[in-house]
Amino acid sequence: MFYPPSENGKIELKNEGGYVYLILEPDQQTKCLHYRWRGFLLMDELKTGFTKIVELVEQEQITALLADHANIVGPWNEIIEWLVAEWTPRANKAGLKYFAIHTATDLFSNISLELFLIDNKAPQYTTKVFDNMGDAKNWLAQRSAKQ
Repeated sequence: MFYPPSENGKIELKNEGGYVYLILEPDQQTKCLHYRWRGFLLMDELKTGFTKIVELVEQEQITALLADHANIVGPWNEIIEWLVAEWTPRANKAGLKYFAIHTATDLFSNISLELFLIDNKAPQYTTKVFDNMGDAKNWLAQRSAKQ
């Protein structure tokens, strides 16, 4: 389920049980989209979420993503092929330049992230992985200052 932006601009995606599994916060001024995954993610939730992310990149001319994986539980390997074949080409075409990822504390989620980074051979954006959110934000701020 998709919920339209709240008054503060946040967009929440909820599963059928009403649990918020993805929070998106676009910042039109910085052309950055900060998003946070939560919990154990199913294939349809991942696809819906990543589709919404790339739609916002396209519609809002987002050039940077700040992904927070800190609260993901479990693997998400099943979506990697789709991310490489479908999502990345769309993000490339939309003009994504920078992708900062704050890693999860969950081993299985981090393995999925490593597999995605290994398999994703054609991004036209720069991806960097961080173990804390402050470093990720600083890296993106330095990139946007250069634009």
